[in-house]
Amino acid sequence: METDISVKVLTTEDAWFSSEVQKTQLEDSTIRPILEKKLNSEDRPSWQEIGPESPTTKRYWVLWDSLHLKDGVLYRKWESDDGRSCRWQLILPKSRIQEVLRETHDSASGGNFGVMKTLSKTRKRFYWDRLRADVEKWCRQCHACGEREGPKTRTKGRLQRYNVGAPFERMALDILGPLPVTTKGNR
Repeated sequence: METDISVKVLTTEDAWFSSEVQKTQLEDSTIRPILEKKLNSEDRPSWQEIGPESPTTKRYWVLWDSLHLKDGVLYRKWESDDGRSCRWQLILPKSRIQEVLRETHDSASGGNFGVMKTLSKTRKRFYWDRLRADVEKWCRQCHACGEREGPKTRTKGRLQRYNVGAPFERMALDILGPLPVTTKGNR
C-alpha cells in the first residue's frame, strides 16, 4: 500500500516570499505609485500628485492611512467594527488574482462554495480593488457552481389546447366567486 504525501518545499524562488511579492507589486502599474510613496515617505501624497494616476490607484490613495509596509510589502490593516480584531490583508497585484481565486475557490480546500464563502476566505488574507466584483465574476464562470445551482429562472411549460371529444365532457366552475375587491384592487 503506497501513500502519497505531497510536500511543498519553500525555496528562494517561491512566488510568495516578500521579495517576490514586492517585485510583483512594483510591476503592477496601479500599486507601484502608492508603494513607492510609502517606501520613500510616510506622508500622504497630495491629490495633485495622485490625480493623473488610474482610478484604482486613487482608490488605494483613499486607503492611505490603513496601508502599511511589512518587509517592503504593502498590506492593508483591516479592523473590525468593534475594534477587537484586526487583520493584515496583502495588497494583491493583478497578476496574482487568478492564482488566489483558483486556490480559494477551485482547489480541494476551496470547495466551490459560491460567492459569499469564497469572498470571506479571500478577504481573510488579501485585498485588491474590485475584489467583490472579481469573486462574483469568477463564481459565475465556474462550471461546478453553475451545475449545482441550476438555472436562475424556472421555465414553465407552454399552454396547450385540450381537445374535447364531446360537449360537456370537461367543464369548469367558479365555486368560490365572485370574490370582493381587495384593498390593493385585486379580485
